[in-house]
Amino acid sequence: MCSANICRSPMAAEYARHRAATEGLSHLVVDSCGLLGIEGAPASHEAIQVLREAGLDLSGHRSRGVRHADFRTADHVLVMTLRHREEIAARFPGGDDRMHLLRAFERGPVPAEGSLDLDDPISRPLAFYRATFERIRLCVDHLMLHLKHA
Repeated sequence: MCSANICRSPMAAEYARHRAATEGLSHLVVDSCGLLGIEGAPASHEAIQVLREAGLDLSGHRSRGVRHADFRTADHVLVMTLRHREEIAARFPGGDDRMHLLRAFERGPVPAEGSLDLDDPISRPLAFYRATFERIRLCVDHLMLHLKHA
């Protein structure tokens, strides 16, 4: 989950779907949404390009806002910033134990406390998108290890 659901969370979700399939975790349902409630916007051109470079297709993504059902049915909720975490906790109380910053998985498969925010690449150069995706890739790789052994 991110803000507008056009950069970070779509990139993370698409990569997570890919990794789940390659790790034998095809039973996982991966989705993304945004706190701003923007509906139907495509992923940013830069996000589409960076994922295309990685062999993934984000061209069909359309943004959507977070829904109560998302939180009610999710086993894990990954957010990009501490502000996202706080806002979701206020909107949907009672799920803090299922929620982590994505970067909690940056150092390994055990979620770390005190994780940093994943900065929004919107309006930044393509190189920033690439760096953001590399960080997402590392976190999702560790997340997959976490889920395999959970």
